[in-house]
Amino acid sequence: MKVRPTLLMLGPMLVNLGPMLAKLRPKLVKLRPQLMNVRPMLVKLRPKLVNLRPMLVKVRPMLVKVRPYVSQV
Repeated sequence: MKVRPTLLMLGPMLVNLGPMLAKLRPKLVKLRPQLMNVRPMLVKLRPKLVNLRPMLVKVRPMLVKVRPYVSQV
């Protein structure tokens, strides 16, 4: 029964996500055909992505620092 507390914590977050998802859904529907085209590309890229992961780990802290400035622009 350890799952309960985390579910209770997630509840409010999920409620907040609802409206956002509703806004995003039309965009996702438009994007779906493109996503179908992207999938084969992703399969090809996956090995490269695995190599990129260590770099992403290094870059992420920088992104977190930069984000406040980006959101102001």
